[in-house]
Amino acid sequence: MIGLLGAMEEEISLMKASMEIKEVVSQARMKYYIGTLGEQKVILLQTGIGKVNAAIGTQIMIDRFDVDKIVMTGLAGALMPNLRRGDIVVANSVVQYDFDLTAFGRRYGELPDVGRTIEVDQKLVKYACYAFDDVFKGTSDPPLLVVGTVISGDRFVTNPSQIEWLQREFGAVATEMEGAAVGYTCHLNDVPFMLIRTISDTGGVDATDDFEDYLKSASNNSFQIVSSMLKLAGVTEYAHTI
Repeated sequence: MIGLLGAMEEEISLMKASMEIKEVVSQARMKYYIGTLGEQKVILLQTGIGKVNAAIGTQIMIDRFDVDKIVMTGLAGALMPNLRRGDIVVANSVVQYDFDLTAFGRRYGELPDVGRTIEVDQKLVKYACYAFDDVFKGTSDPPLLVVGTVISGDRFVTNPSQIEWLQREFGAVATEMEGAAVGYTCHLNDVPFMLIRTISDTGGVDATDDFEDYLKSASNNSFQIVSSMLKLAGVTEYAHTI
């Protein structure tokens, strides 16, 4: 079974509407929707915003529902000036940028016994890129696809100087509030994980306005990528040689 996660209702609504839901299980004030999407058995969860919610929901999903892999999707803020709203970011690594043990000589984001960076399952990264080509090939004005580091922290970033620091410190392309917590939880449980984000805002003082205005339409790009992955690859097989 494949676990699908999104933080907000708008980020999972299209997947939920497209599912054949066979069972709904509630735990820790979260609802787990079990069923099929296309021909794939999936379990869908809205985690809620923030790293703690994301980690709790992910651990319950792993423990109770025995998922084979987890895919998180949703929105992110751009850290690179060439990214625009609607562009797709596929994470190849994730970092908790607000984890701070620098007083003990560690780098920002560095976790004891784990390190700074959690690697995303590279086979799933390839599947996501193939799915992007399937969805947008031949379309006019397609979004940009970027593979890179996505950073997570429990704050919505609007300060331009902080955006600059985050990009330089972590070499990151986008920032959000859950992915690294999901990645860390999956890492500890040896569950393959991937993260797909659609750029919903470009940072700065107007980021909150951008985010609200673009939330629903930006979520559609993430939905299309995930749906294509499930349809073409089943996240287990793909016609391309890997």
